[in-house]
Amino acid sequence: MTTAATPAPASPGAASGSEAPRGRAPGGGLLNRFQRYLEQHGGFGWALVAPALILLVPVVIGPTIFVVVMSFMRYSPGEAMQFVGLRNFIRAFTTPRFWHGLYVTGWFVFFSIAVQLVIGFIAALSLQRVGARLRRFSMAFLLIPMMIAPTVVGILWKMIFKARYGALNYLLEQIGITGPDWLANNTAALAGLLIADIWEWTPFITILLLAGLQSLPREIYEAAYMDGSKPWQVFKNMTLPLMKPFIFLAVFLRLIDAWKTFDLIMGVTRGGPGDFTESIAFYTYKIGFTYFEQGYAAALSFIQLIVIIILGKMLLSQLTKVRAENKATVE
Repeated sequence: MTTAATPAPASPGAASGSEAPRGRAPGGGLLNRFQRYLEQHGGFGWALVAPALILLVPVVIGPTIFVVVMSFMRYSPGEAMQFVGLRNFIRAFTTPRFWHGLYVTGWFVFFSIAVQLVIGFIAALSLQRVGARLRRFSMAFLLIPMMIAPTVVGILWKMIFKARYGALNYLLEQIGITGPDWLANNTAALAGLLIADIWEWTPFITILLLAGLQSLPREIYEAAYMDGSKPWQVFKNMTLPLMKPFIFLAVFLRLIDAWKTFDLIMGVTRGGPGDFTESIAFYTYKIGFTYFEQGYAAALSFIQLIVIIILGKMLLSQLTKVRAENKATVE
């Protein structure tokens, strides 16, 4: 007599036709389904940046909108806001002090970035040729000016520029040169601000360009030297074109930072002598926090924002174009 075999007990999940995945945390199925839904509908990227956007709106976008609205108002602390339309902007464009601030800012930005690029490129080329140990030490040393607070840098250089007790005039006297009164002479004060800014931010340009030089492909250089190219020809026809994206990036970052220079001017000259070294940023500060004309100060800030956006857009367009050209050249 044969006995019927007893069927084995069904394992959990057999009724559904598949075994449950191992190691999945409880509730993970719902999270995975939600992720797949976002990916299918193109919302996964937005979900990732949503926390940053939630912080960005009240911290950046909100105050920007408030400044734009304020620029059309006449307002001082303790008074009610009064809509004045474009009067604040008309006042700015008809005030010589505004144009002087723009001139000082443009002069400062142009010459500081130009000198920093030249010195930084030379320093980067030099550091690329030294040993790795010396390069690491030099880069650590170069970071020192950038790590000092801008206000401290301003106070430091103000002490250096002192006419009677300053270190700079003392060193000039040792080689037979009578130094000027750096903080009382118009041209010397502007040159002093330029020297201080170059000292502080040339290391940034150097490190950025050095990173660019080290990222260039070695093969094309080896091929160029095998073809008999001279070092100057290699630099002119290969290094400089391939470094254009890094140069544009350095100019873009320094343009934004140099345009809003305030700490250095406050620490060294306070806009003097008179208002000769008064940048547009420092002029805006004085209007808003010395004369308390908040509406006019907001209009000045809005004008600077528009200028920076235009200049930044131009540089970014050139950067994108140069990167595409370099990619086509290398390929």
